[in-house]
Amino acid sequence: MTLSARYTELSRLADLGEEVEAVWTSVGDRAGSYRVLPDGRCDIILRFDAKQRPIVEMAVVVTGPTTRFYDVPIEPGMGFVGIRLRPGCFETVLGFEPAELTNANLIGPDALAACPDLKSLCLPARDQNELVERLTGFLRRRAADSRLKPAPLSRGVISAIHASGGRLRISDVADMHAISERTVQRVVFKATGLAPKTFAAILRFHRALRLLRDHRLSPASAALEAGFSDQAHMSRVFRRMGGFSPARLPDVTLVSLGD
Repeated sequence: MTLSARYTELSRLADLGEEVEAVWTSVGDRAGSYRVLPDGRCDIILRFDAKQRPIVEMAVVVTGPTTRFYDVPIEPGMGFVGIRLRPGCFETVLGFEPAELTNANLIGPDALAACPDLKSLCLPARDQNELVERLTGFLRRRAADSRLKPAPLSRGVISAIHASGGRLRISDVADMHAISERTVQRVVFKATGLAPKTFAAILRFHRALRLLRDHRLSPASAALEAGFSDQAHMSRVFRRMGGFSPARLPDVTLVSLGD
């Protein structure tokens, strides 16, 4: 795997509302591939040729929630502008549930067929900055007009799982909110397209990655702190979700994940 794209998160969330977790851009600097790790989120992306001025050719990509890594082929000058949606807000913006896209993406015509309003994103643009403004404007309009608002219970349940780094048991989450475990299952699945245990496992995976990379913990210590039963358990999850070993971390992008 070769990391051949520069990923940057933009500081422009103040006026975008609770639906957005991050606005980001990425431009390929050489031929290779970009490894996408599961993060329990969905993105709306514009893929374009960054060498064009004006930009006249682009494709919309809607990514679904994933349970394992996949690699995206990258060519020099291939550009991306994206919005990462908070859990629970996918349906608000796009009109259908994320479970319809679990471990799948909608690209180009398929994305436009699923949400025809996405066609407004594909008009010629002066540059990448105009694409960012267009995508954030689309988000604002869709969120303001949508009748499918996330329930307060959904935000509370997701926040509780996040706050624990995925270490809370489903029964504990249910007790915290005075609801049944079955209701937790339903709420998390509707919000993320994933079962609660899978969503929690993804959060533990990301926590362990940061403990290893940013805090320089040993694999054994990171496994304990992140809530894995032991180092061997963490290694199995890393191979399944990331395609690599905790002992030899590749150059992968770790996105910012809120609650």
